[in-house]
Amino acid sequence: MSTTTLSPAATATAPAAGDPARLSNRLGLWFAHAYVIGLCGTLAGAYFFQFGLWEYPCPMCLLQRMFFLLSALGPAWIIARSRKGAVTTREWASGWGWAILAAVTGSTVSAAQVLMHIVPPDPGYAGALFGLHLYTWALITFLAAAVAAAVALFLTPSGEPLDAGVTSPALRRAGVVTLAVIVVFAASNLIACLLLQGFHWQMPGDPTGYRFFTDLGL
Repeated sequence: MSTTTLSPAATATAPAAGDPARLSNRLGLWFAHAYVIGLCGTLAGAYFFQFGLWEYPCPMCLLQRMFFLLSALGPAWIIARSRKGAVTTREWASGWGWAILAAVTGSTVSAAQVLMHIVPPDPGYAGALFGLHLYTWALITFLAAAVAAAVALFLTPSGEPLDAGVTSPALRRAGVVTLAVIVVFAASNLIACLLLQGFHWQMPGDPTGYRFFTDLGL
């Protein structure tokens, strides 16, 4: 009867199941899930204003939605990659770097819209939540997302080895749900843009209805 023994080097580089590296690895990937779901939840709030309160988003509002999706795409890619094998440090850093870049760029769009309506007596565009318009909330959310992604990027060494997406059944199941959620929101945002813009190259700056149905004569 033969036995297999690990070399001292292998023993040193193979963390046990209860090793803190394994725990931080799982927490890192769970945070990626929370980031994607959180930004999709922000879009769900925007959908409530659009379809529940009949407040039509302007082109800049739609652009901010796209940057939310682009920011979520970074950690979503990490999640998808983690289901196939260990995520390399370069892949982890690239995903969160993309999230930061998209969030910072989106924040400039939100800030520009805030400045467009900042001088009284401008009432601002569309409705407000707790006294702040949605583009102001978008600016706050973008900045918070950039900080969160930067923290995840800064703590990359603490999460290695990055293989919890394979070793954790719960993370594998959650990956299916999270990736499905971002696909649904990406598709629904595309449909929302089509309904507002219709068959035109440009969308009105202050939309008052869904041009898609108008173009069809409905």
